[in-house]
Amino acid sequence: MEEVKGSKLIHGKVCVKNGMERLFMPKKHIIMFVKNGRKTDMVTIEGTFSLNTSLNSIEKKLDNRHFFRSHQSYIINLMMINKIVTTEIETYVVMENTEEKALITKQNEKKLYNFIEIL
Repeated sequence: MEEVKGSKLIHGKVCVKNGMERLFMPKKHIIMFVKNGRKTDMVTIEGTFSLNTSLNSIEKKLDNRHFFRSHQSYIINLMMINKIVTTEIETYVVMENTEEKALITKQNEKKLYNFIEIL
C-alpha cells in the first residue's frame, strides 16, 4: 500500500499526491474507499493507496451517481458491484477486481436497490 498525501476529485478522476507525483485515477478504476483510522484507503484496480483524509470528506466530493456509502466505513463504486451476500452475522458487497468485501447495512442495502434495476 502506498502512502498518499492530500486528494482532489476532478472531472471524472481523483487526483492524489503520491510523494513527488500526482496521480490522476479514473473513477471507473476505483473499487471502493475504506476507512482506516483517521485515513482512508482507496482500493483501485491498480492497487491500494492510503489517503490523508477522512471518508466523510471524500464522500462530500464524490458523485453519488457512481459511488454509494454502504456502511460507516465504506464507500463503494456502484459499477464495481459483483454480488451481495447475506450471512447469519453480516451482509456484505463483493466487489469486482478485488478479494476485499465491503460491509453494507440492511437500511443501505434497501437504498442500493433503489439505484439499480432488479430483475
